[in-house]
Amino acid sequence: MESSLLISNGMVLMVDVTRDFSEQASQLDRIDGVLLTHGHRDAIGGLPQLYRWWRQHGDQEPIDVFLGAGTAEVIRARYRRLEHCRLQVVPASRELRLGAFTVSAISVPHARESRFETYAWRISSDGRSVVYASDVAYLTPELERFCAGAAVLILDGAMWRRRLFSHLTIEAALPQVCPWPVGSIVLTQIGRSAPPHARLQREVAGLCPKARAAYDGFAVTL
Repeated sequence: MESSLLISNGMVLMVDVTRDFSEQASQLDRIDGVLLTHGHRDAIGGLPQLYRWWRQHGDQEPIDVFLGAGTAEVIRARYRRLEHCRLQVVPASRELRLGAFTVSAISVPHARESRFETYAWRISSDGRSVVYASDVAYLTPELERFCAGAAVLILDGAMWRRRLFSHLTIEAALPQVCPWPVGSIVLTQIGRSAPPHARLQREVAGLCPKARAAYDGFAVTL
C-alpha cells in the first residue's frame, strides 16, 4: 500500500492520507491530527476517504491538518468537500506543540513544481524523535542536520537499482545516510523495482546495519 505513518503517545497523529486510507484505517477509531508531506495523490489522495471515516467516527469537529502553503492550495483546488479538515499552514522550521508532541518540518527536494513543495516532519515526545522523510530526490546537509539525534529516520526507499529524479535510490543513498547521527533507519515508499522483502532486507542490512525495509503494518516502539 502507499506509505503513511501513525504515531501515538496520548494523542494520535497521522502523516499523509493515502489512497489506501480506508484499508489502513479499518481498525482505527481516533485521529487527533494529520501532517501532510506534499500535494501528490499518494500523500493526499485519501482525503475523501478520511471524510467518510470522520462522519462515522468523529464528533463533527474538523481534524487539524498541518501542511505547507502549496499543499493547501493543491487541496483547495482539487477537493470541494473539506468540512472534515481544518487546514493549518505551517511554515518550514516553525515548531508546534501538539499534546505530548513537538512537531517541526523542513522543505526537502522532491518535485519540480513549486506547488508541490515537500516537507520532512520531525515528531518528538519524551526526549525521543522520529523523522519522516518519505519523498526525497537527493540528500542534503539541511536534512542531515534536521535528523541529528533522532531515534528513527523513516526515509524514501522508492527505487532499487534504478533512478528517478524525484526519489532516492536505495543502494546509492544508504551508504551516504548510514553515518548520520540517528539511531536507526527505516526505508518506506518501497517501489516495484525492489526485490521480494526478505531479499531486500538482506541487501539493506548489508549496505547499512542499522537500516531495515518497512512493510505494510510495520511497527516500532520507542
